Amino acid sequence: MDASKQETWHDCFCCMFQVRSTGTIDQVTQKPIKGRKHGGGIRFGEMERDSLLAHGAAYLLHDRLHTCSDHYIADVCSLCGSMLNTTFIQPLKRPVREIGGLPPGRAPKKVTCHACKTSKGMETVAMPYVFRYLAAELVAMNIKMTLKLSSGNGA
Repeated sequence: MDASKQETWHDCFCCMFQVRSTGTIDQVTQKPIKGRKHGGGIRFGEMERDSLLAHGAAYLLHDRLHTCSDHYIADVCSLCGSMLNTTFIQPLKRPVREIGGLPPGRAPKKVTCHACKTSKGMETVAMPYVFRYLAAELVAMNIKMTLKLSSGNGA
């Protein structure tokens, strides 16, 4: 095979695949944009999901669809079930002592629920970003979604 044929084959190969690990994402849904022209990703649909489930690859399914795709960490109030009404409150500053010229350490932020006006019962929950987006859309239509958190032991 001469050099011109190899160059043609290389160009053809580069046009065939559409796989990406990083790239442009939609700012609203945090999903990859679509279309080869824009450098988008291919949709992993229901048939692909069903085939992974049929092969018993549940860990791979969770990894591809949640961990690597749209993993989101939210603070949820276990008292009222609200996930959108939380805020960070910086605790009061203590007197600063600089030892040896090192800057003082930052105090951790405190998460507080606006509805309950308390920081008790705040839980950190991993969820898909699309679920948070759905909750925000429902709140815009005056429908409040509340979450019931279990103790984590399968109950």
